[in-house]
Amino acid sequence: MARTEAIKPAFPAFASNRLHLFIQFAAEWRIIRWLAPLVLLHSLIYVFLVPPWQHYDEPGHFLYAAYIVHGGTSAPDNLAIAREVADSMYRHHFWPPDVRPDLLSPRPPGIPTDQRHHPPLYYVVMASIIGPLRYLPVEIQLYAGRIVSAFLMTLTVLAIWRTAQTIIPDEPRMALVLAATVALTPAFADLMSAFSSDVLMNFAAATAFLGMAMLLRNGWRPTGVVLAMLGTTVAVLTKRTAAPIVLPLVLVLIWTAYRHPIRWWIYLVGGSVMTSIIMVSSFTFDANGLQPRPWVALLEREYIRVQIVPWLASWADWERAWPWYWLTLEVAHNHFWARLAWGHIAVWSPVADWLFAGLSIAAIIGLLRGACTWPATLSRWQQRWIWLCLIAVIVAWVALFGRLHPLPIEGRPHIPRGRYLYWAIVPTIWLVGLGWQQLWPERWRPYTPYILLAIVAICDGAALIAIIFFYYN
Repeated sequence: MARTEAIKPAFPAFASNRLHLFIQFAAEWRIIRWLAPLVLLHSLIYVFLVPPWQHYDEPGHFLYAAYIVHGGTSAPDNLAIAREVADSMYRHHFWPPDVRPDLLSPRPPGIPTDQRHHPPLYYVVMASIIGPLRYLPVEIQLYAGRIVSAFLMTLTVLAIWRTAQTIIPDEPRMALVLAATVALTPAFADLMSAFSSDVLMNFAAATAFLGMAMLLRNGWRPTGVVLAMLGTTVAVLTKRTAAPIVLPLVLVLIWTAYRHPIRWWIYLVGGSVMTSIIMVSSFTFDANGLQPRPWVALLEREYIRVQIVPWLASWADWERAWPWYWLTLEVAHNHFWARLAWGHIAVWSPVADWLFAGLSIAAIIGLLRGACTWPATLSRWQQRWIWLCLIAVIVAWVALFGRLHPLPIEGRPHIPRGRYLYWAIVPTIWLVGLGWQQLWPERWRPYTPYILLAIVAICDGAALIAIIFFYYN
């Protein structure tokens, strides 16, 4: 009897919790069942509207997967596949009319951007997709890969929607607005419909940020841990561009382990100690100066493909680097929002460029305005989410500027594009939406995100028109 009485009070709570989870799942499923098809349909429009090979490095990405199909990850060039791709590129007007690839040469035709220096994870996955289609035309194989990208884009948008639901559970409409804003961002929608390793990396990074949001809110729950760790791992193993996501993950793990306030000097001391440990374990100093340890040299050669010591030294050359930073800021920002294909199709330029520049500046002003009120209006974990977003965006831009280094002795460095920032699209869109909302008077704030969504939707329509006029006019 005593046992029964001890167990009884727990049963109604357990049943109530199960009922609450069921109701929550039913409500979310009602949204997913119309949101997912719409995002997928929108992505498929880009898939089939953009001609073959007309995305960043798409021929190289496809060839890497095709080589794996015909010989494994270390297979040499397959001349027959390379010729077939080159012929398809010619037939679909990839090159100027007076340029024709040499399909009779014993050497592979000059197809741009060999991607075999990237980790093989994405290409092994895609090889399993196009492998059964190996005897069909390469265009069909390409579109099969693009359709997979469209599904990953759909899952990416759902992950962003779920992230917003986690952070602002009382504002379901705002979660939809943020997800729709990402889905309709022209350059992102265009890239996420391509045969490209960026697609898997961006999906994995969005999943990782969903896990981080869950950790900040709920603590050490299995779902949050798995999503954060698995998403980060897949992103980093897919492309080196995602390596900076490790820093936000480490910060989230610290905040999850210690949910109380942390004074600023602890961050300063902890960061200094961690930096010192990394430097001591990574480099030695001899008569020739600073030298990487063997494991760092291996990492340089096999993954990051940059010599770290010259790279670090190049940052000190501010006088030479500063003009390139400004140019990179302009180019990357424009390409993040409103450049399509290989970056050569501008959406509604220069109107869209100035429009998105204004939105970014407005968001920064709004964030500065709202920062004063957040300690009194937001919980600690919500404030930490905002800080996480800020840190992730700053790290993404610093890593982007880092692609300029080491600066060439003469001439112009390669200017990186905005797609290298997409691993941080979740925190970026979050801050843009939050800052834009905080810019307005309080009574108007519930409605202002819809203005942002309308602006992005108009630019998305302009992007589709630009593609039609560029390729089909």
